[in-house]
Amino acid sequence: MQQLEQIQTVLTSAFTGDPFMKWLFPGSEHQNNLQTWWEYISQASSKNGFSHFDIDEENTTASIWGKPKFEKEKDSNDEGFNNFVSFLEPLVGERLPTVLQALYEVSLEHPHEPHWYLQAVGTTPNMQGKGKGAALLLPILDICDATGLGAYLESSNPRNISFYYRLGFEIRKELILADGQVQLTCMWRQPKSTDY
Repeated sequence: MQQLEQIQTVLTSAFTGDPFMKWLFPGSEHQNNLQTWWEYISQASSKNGFSHFDIDEENTTASIWGKPKFEKEKDSNDEGFNNFVSFLEPLVGERLPTVLQALYEVSLEHPHEPHWYLQAVGTTPNMQGKGKGAALLLPILDICDATGLGAYLESSNPRNISFYYRLGFEIRKELILADGQVQLTCMWRQPKSTDY
C-alpha cells in the first residue's frame, strides 16, 4: 500500500500543470482534486488484476500500465462505471456530462488487439528532463518487443510528444474534445523485432 501512496504523490506532482488535468479540474481545488483522482485511479487499477505499477528508487518517477488482455471483455461493467461516476461528480459538478462524453470518446480509440496500455507516467517537476521517465518505461517496452505486443497511450501534454517519439511511439490520432477545449494525442508503438 505504501508504494501506491508514493505513486499517487508522484503523479499528483507531475500532472499539476498538465493541460488535460487543468481542464478536468479547473479552479482553486485543482491540486486537491488531482490528488483525489490519482488516489482513485491507482486504487481502482490495483484491484482490477490487469495493472502493473512502477516507481523509481528515489520516488520521483512513477507509472501505471494496463497489462494486455487476451480474452474479450464483457461489453459493460455497470457497477464499475457507476462507481466512477459517483466518484467523479463531486469533483467536476455540473460539468459531469461534458467530462464523461470526453472520456467516452477517449475510450473509443483504444486498440482492440492485445497491448500494453500506458495509463500514466510522470516525474516530479524538479527531476524532469533527466531521463528518468524513459528509464522507468524501457523494461516494459522491452517486454513488448520480446513478446511482439504493441503499446498504446494518450499524451495529455503536447510537450511530451517528442519524448514518446524517442521511445518508438507514433501518433495514431489527435483527439479534440469538449468542443475544442482540450486535446489528447493517441499514440501507438509497434514492437521492435528482436531477431538479429
